[in-house]
Amino acid sequence: MERTWKNILICFIGGILFHYLFYGKGIGISYPLYVMYLYLIFYIKVPSKGKKQTVFDLLLFLSACLLAASFTLSSHIILLLLNFAIVPILLFIHMVHSRRWEMEKCSNRLFIKSMFLTFFETVQKFFKLLHFGEQIGKGVMHEKNYQIAKKIVIGFVLSIPLLWTILYLLMSSDQQFKSLLSLFPTWLQQANIGSILFQAFIIGFITLWLFAYFITLAKPLVMNQDPIESQAVKMDVVIVSTILSMLNIVYFLYTAVQFSYFFSGDPSSGSLGYTYAEYARRGFTELTIVSLINLGLLFLFTHGSHFQKVMLPKVMKLLLSVLVIFTFVMLSSAFYRLSLYEQAYGYTYSRVYAHAFMILLFFILVLAMFKVVKERFKLLRAMFIVTLVAYVSLNYLNIDQLIVSKNMNRYEATGKLDVNYLSTLSYDAIPALLEQDHEKFHKFLKEKVVEVNQGPKEWQSFNFSKAKAKRLLNEWKESE
Repeated sequence: MERTWKNILICFIGGILFHYLFYGKGIGISYPLYVMYLYLIFYIKVPSKGKKQTVFDLLLFLSACLLAASFTLSSHIILLLLNFAIVPILLFIHMVHSRRWEMEKCSNRLFIKSMFLTFFETVQKFFKLLHFGEQIGKGVMHEKNYQIAKKIVIGFVLSIPLLWTILYLLMSSDQQFKSLLSLFPTWLQQANIGSILFQAFIIGFITLWLFAYFITLAKPLVMNQDPIESQAVKMDVVIVSTILSMLNIVYFLYTAVQFSYFFSGDPSSGSLGYTYAEYARRGFTELTIVSLINLGLLFLFTHGSHFQKVMLPKVMKLLLSVLVIFTFVMLSSAFYRLSLYEQAYGYTYSRVYAHAFMILLFFILVLAMFKVVKERFKLLRAMFIVTLVAYVSLNYLNIDQLIVSKNMNRYEATGKLDVNYLSTLSYDAIPALLEQDHEKFHKFLKEKVVEVNQGPKEWQSFNFSKAKAKRLLNEWKESE
């Protein structure tokens, strides 16, 4: 991508499109449309230079598009807020990886460094482009005329607040003068100069940022590769083996206690006299944190460390394998405790997310075990891929509908139902709530009817989930 008027125009259209799709409007179908435009600029204006796209590039592309599409397909506010930040990051990673990254360079440290370099190069070019208008002015007119025009523009801008104040005072002091000014078009009286200037600033900022960003992507990456920087940390086998042995002894004792009542059935029947709810509350967070610590140790000892021998010593592999097994036990205990807690208090967003997170930890532990066996396995990339796939899948799992279904099953078994919490769910839950047709839901469903019919009407804010909920709620209201 070069500094040509054609490319500037394309980025300027991007700035105008950003303003048209987002300014003063709710986010809906506008988000995936803008992502499509960014990819259109990327694939047309940033040459690949014969570089082949990899499966990893395709995964990043599909993940970014699917998460962007969630703004049209879902109304789950928590995930949408996360996606609002995650999608730009995925776009950035994908574009840097597919255009500025040579596949021979396998170091994760170097790739992270390349992303930082690309970002800071974009910032530098952005500030350089701020002087672009001044350079154009100097090029198209004589130096003397340019300086006069520049001073006129500065004087005009500086006079706006003063002129606005004086006009207001004069109109207040003389009705005839006010009547005279009223002959001007009404839009001059009602014009919000601050708003107009702010909108122009938004368009200009987005235009310059897009132009600086795509210029940076199109240029080859210049990076000083320091071989020392990419070396793993050297560790002593005896020290690490001692640490792992001590941890495994503690975990063995803990696992023995867990087997005494966790796997035997009823924790409330033991000598401690815990109820299900008390047992569920005790230690869930702590067990999850311990599992994360163990995962961090596994990653450090298998991926970020270097021992004297080329291959991991057999004793190290054995100790790491035992650590993984004990971590599985603790993760299973935490998972079971959370299930008991849900049975006692119901299903919520946070509890379902916690379940999903522990399932993700399970698969990451499997990858860590595979890394222990096969040392050349790229653990960090595999963890990133599994996490990304899991998160995208979570976006397309109707969590609200799952929460309604699970809570209704609990209601049939126990007679307990938190109607107030169900009323706070997103529009994704409306079909499931209407399907239940429970009289306890009627009050807040009527409120939802009013709410959904008073929402944004702009096409940019269109959302399939909300549109479906609106149609079903209006049909339900008419049939009452």
